[in-house]
Amino acid sequence: MNTFSTSAVTTKPTEDVLQAALMTLTNNGFAIVKRDGKSVDLTGPGLNSTRQNPLLGASRVHLELHGHELSLDAELDGVETMRRFLMRFPFMLGLGLGLFFGVFGGIVFGRQFGVGFGVPWAQGLTWMLFAIGGAMLPVIPSLLLSPMMSKMIRTRTHNALTTLVKNAVQLPRTA
Repeated sequence: MNTFSTSAVTTKPTEDVLQAALMTLTNNGFAIVKRDGKSVDLTGPGLNSTRQNPLLGASRVHLELHGHELSLDAELDGVETMRRFLMRFPFMLGLGLGLFFGVFGGIVFGRQFGVGFGVPWAQGLTWMLFAIGGAMLPVIPSLLLSPMMSKMIRTRTHNALTTLVKNAVQLPRTA
């Protein structure tokens, strides 16, 4: 399980500090699961796109005031979901297109060239390997970029959660 923790020191350890962070999270679709005077547990809607707010990379958030410190503990299941998607989707897309072109292209070309399945220079299994390999070529860059994109998503979520906590303790208090 991927987790992240951060904290920031505040000069006024009041519930206003907790409320400032809570407001930002609830405005982004987080639901309050449990709340008391010094802590709150929330669950998030999840991360479905790299264009969404990076706070959504946290699936569960626990905010707590410890004396003069606001701490945040988060489970990053949204980040993990996006990482799995980015790793699997390009491979499955290339494989699916390769099988589609291999089977249907093999039948169509086989009839056209009169060789049964495939083309005269690549029949049967050779044709299938050629079709799948050809379909995988355009997705190779995505397979190479996926780990970098996953790291970027994780870093953006870490930075967003850290900024959330720092901003919550810096907000001016109204009397």
